Amino acid sequence: MTTKVGRGRPVCETKKAEQRAKLIIAAQHLLNVKSYSQITIREIAAEAKVNSAMIKYYFDSKEGLFVELIQALADEHFSQFGDLHAQARPVYHFMRKFNQILQTNPGFVHLLAEEILNKTTPLAQAFMSAFPERVSQFLPELIKQETGIDDHKKAKLAAFSLMTQLVSPYIFKTLRQQAWQIEDADIQSEQRVKELYLQFIFGLKEQQTHEVEF
Repeated sequence: MTTKVGRGRPVCETKKAEQRAKLIIAAQHLLNVKSYSQITIREIAAEAKVNSAMIKYYFDSKEGLFVELIQALADEHFSQFGDLHAQARPVYHFMRKFNQILQTNPGFVHLLAEEILNKTTPLAQAFMSAFPERVSQFLPELIKQETGIDDHKKAKLAAFSLMTQLVSPYIFKTLRQQAWQIEDADIQSEQRVKELYLQFIFGLKEQQTHEVEF
């Protein structure tokens, strides 16, 4: 299928799809090695081997390109979470999979640390909708399922606390390594996920059965 468009622009729909995909892949690759603010349109185009004008043509701007990248990453990774309710330990399986996402997508962490926290840009809003808001829809339910908690607000606060424990060691990498001498391998290990899971789940279950007075 072809369409009539302006000079220099691809007329083949297949070609257009290929170029869009190349630009998204290039943006992801660059984000894995440098911050969003350091990445230029020319770098993305050079990485993708596509004319830089195509970024404005397809995405309107660099930000528009990264919004689409965020949505593509979210759709790809959240497809892994569809069967969690059927697992014997759904929270543990979620933690393992989410920790793998953080390990294999350093660009995700770069974007969260440098562009998302405390900002209200379209990019930040897209990220919030694609990742945290989607997690907030199902993680409290998994926690209720596994711990027997029936208070939704309590489960939601517990889910937020768990996400903070999973993500913060990646965001505060410099602080973690320099002040605490905790290396990447320490937070990426399967053992760390198991220990965090046990502390989290049994802590919640203990609260359910033993009321602590202060």
